[in-house]
Amino acid sequence: MMTCTRCQGLMLEEQMIDMEGGYGEMWSRSWRCFNCGHRDDAVLQHHRQLDAKRVAGNLLTVPAHEATDLPWESEEVEPLAA
Repeated sequence: MMTCTRCQGLMLEEQMIDMEGGYGEMWSRSWRCFNCGHRDDAVLQHHRQLDAKRVAGNLLTVPAHEATDLPWESEEVEPLAA
């Protein structure tokens, strides 16, 4: 039994047809979450891996700025409702 990566719900196996046949097989297996509808198949996994590599390669180190103390006396603060 497979569980959903988003909501931990039950994943159901489905047969899907690729009308364009772009990645080889015309019929493919896919998994769909019964709870949230999240899909998981080979094509989606491939694209997620490509996106993850692209994002990981674009990460930049940003220097942290020193914290500055703000004078709270100069700002008006409204009380929060209970």
